[in-house]
Amino acid sequence: MYGIDAPESKQAFGQKAKQALTTAIATKIVTVIDHGTDIYGRMLGTIWLDGYDINASMVDSGYAWVYRFEDNAIVPGYIKYESAAQKEAKGLWADTNPVPPWQWRQANEKPRKVKGKK
Repeated sequence: MYGIDAPESKQAFGQKAKQALTTAIATKIVTVIDHGTDIYGRMLGTIWLDGYDINASMVDSGYAWVYRFEDNAIVPGYIKYESAAQKEAKGLWADTNPVPPWQWRQANEKPRKVKGKK
């Protein structure tokens, strides 16, 4: 999902984040705005359902962090949802020390092959 980073499935709140997304969009017709692919070849998109930005909703519910791009850019508007979720201790922010997924991956996962590189 473009502009956000949710916990990995084996990480704290990973299954809850997956369930929140599944509950929000399962069996529904959504619109996905294509933002290309990441360095691993995965599609990046913004999911819209009935006029709502589901990516923003995941952040607002405390089930994802705002993704900080390499140039520190972020999706405009998402940071206010992250700040509110953190302040209200929603979702992963209820944890006393939530670990961002990029740090968790670095500590727990095997290196992955970057698309187009050997």
